[in-house]
Amino acid sequence: MVRATAVARYAAEKHGARALLLGRFGPVTRCALLLVACLAVPVGARDTSLQARVDAGVLRGVEFLKKGFDKRKGWGGASGTGVYGNVGTAYPYAAGPTALCCYALLKAGVPANDRTIQSAFTFLRTKHRTPGVAYELSIMLVAVAERAGAKSSPDYRTPRLRENRSTHRYRPPKGSPIAKREWTWMVDLTQKLLHFQSKSGGWRYYPKDFHSGGRADVSSTQFALLALSTASRCGYDVPMDVFRRARGFLLSQQASDGPRVPRAIHVPGTADGTLDRARGFPYIGGSKVSSYQRVSGGMTAAGVASLLFLKGELKHLGEDQELDQAILDGFAWIGRYFTVHVNPGYFPFSLGSYRHLWLYAVERAGSLAKREIVGGRSWFSEGSRFFLGLQREDGAIPDPTCMSPKDVLGTATALLFLTRATKPVSGG
Repeated sequence: MVRATAVARYAAEKHGARALLLGRFGPVTRCALLLVACLAVPVGARDTSLQARVDAGVLRGVEFLKKGFDKRKGWGGASGTGVYGNVGTAYPYAAGPTALCCYALLKAGVPANDRTIQSAFTFLRTKHRTPGVAYELSIMLVAVAERAGAKSSPDYRTPRLRENRSTHRYRPPKGSPIAKREWTWMVDLTQKLLHFQSKSGGWRYYPKDFHSGGRADVSSTQFALLALSTASRCGYDVPMDVFRRARGFLLSQQASDGPRVPRAIHVPGTADGTLDRARGFPYIGGSKVSSYQRVSGGMTAAGVASLLFLKGELKHLGEDQELDQAILDGFAWIGRYFTVHVNPGYFPFSLGSYRHLWLYAVERAGSLAKREIVGGRSWFSEGSRFFLGLQREDGAIPDPTCMSPKDVLGTATALLFLTRATKPVSGG
């Protein structure tokens, strides 16, 4: 153990601690690293160095997910409890957990050539290459893009590169680091997801899925815009009308009014005492299901993050004061009701309150806006301490309020929060 610790300490200094647990070294070294992570922090700083604790927690979460992978089943499937829309059965998520775990592991620093990652993408490519649910299409698209080189891709949304964007199935844009095979997979996922957009501008589980009094919902739409913004940044020429219609849908979903509260995020030049209206988002505004109309934290943070994605896509068209104010009002709601313990305002459905997803949505909104403080609260500091307090000895960070597999989905979502996953993909 002493020798392993010495080796781990040397490797940590040379390569960075996180890389050790992500496939570069053997199991003895990886086990020793957790001890090194603590020993490397000065005694007086161990309780105060939150980032050191986050890094160690991420490593343990990564190990938990990697141990749970099965070559035949991936990370298993998830299934809803109700019969939805034009499908006629409980919606199945055969690929979703695996795609989510791949994305979370890549964001946590697992190399693209890691054996688990390679096996997981082989599973997805051969069995679920273009799934039939908007959630799965979206999360698979961002996972494929991340593995293909999204981090190193130039931002093709900039005026200088916009003309280089491509919709050709076999031809990545000029200067792209993405290989043709992966680009083709991304194009197929993107085009199918575009087909899922409703006439209202949002997304639902399936095309022409009109159940529950709404043809689109804020939840499906948030992930669709995460995926399409990723594809756009990597060089796929998403039609501007797609983003314009999404803008109209989201603005129509936000509450029309709310309490006046002090501005929740810092805006340079804002006068002291500036007030915004705390206006949140529901799951489906105007739905026949009353609980779907209830404003909640998860949907409000999702709505704000979605509007920020749209701001990035549409900024070349000029200022958009209505969009900017909707974002400020959404942050006002988040700042007023922020808590890490529950999804605020959520009326429990049969599956629970999706607490981890609420915090992951806050991460997307905060990272995209480049704001560490919302309503006087440090969302990352409070959220990180909360997740680390939940983490089990085996590394899992389960979410008892989401659908099964709770350990897998909860840990993957928590890792996306702890690694601030949105910044590299969004170009923030």
